[in-house]
Amino acid sequence: MEVKTAESKPKKQKKTALREWVDSIVFAVVAATFIRWLLFTPYVIPSSSMEKTILIGDFIFVSNLHYGARTPVTPLQVPLTHQTIWGTKIPSFSTLLQLPMYRLPGFTEVKATMWSYSIIPATPMSRLKT
Repeated sequence: MEVKTAESKPKKQKKTALREWVDSIVFAVVAATFIRWLLFTPYVIPSSSMEKTILIGDFIFVSNLHYGARTPVTPLQVPLTHQTIWGTKIPSFSTLLQLPMYRLPGFTEVKATMWSYSIIPATPMSRLKT
């Protein structure tokens, strides 16, 4: 009968610096994608329909906890992009696989007058005059 000792265990090889960077970047992209999908989603105001409160080009973060997160319709996409890849007109998603859209339940009932987003102005605050 052979007794195993700590010395007989095979030693783990140390990860290379490149491998550590790749692991860190993959983890960051996956974590950011889940945070964006489940907690909040960034948007840019495209029109002047709310001009007295929000200006065209302002960035807002909408709380998915209040409204409920949507399941992806086109799951094959470049992570952390909206409609196109940055600086190009190339779509950031593929239409090869289409799924039905579902909305997960939110934590609260959303009322018409309830604000559940944060505004980041596209221009300096001096432009916003009341």
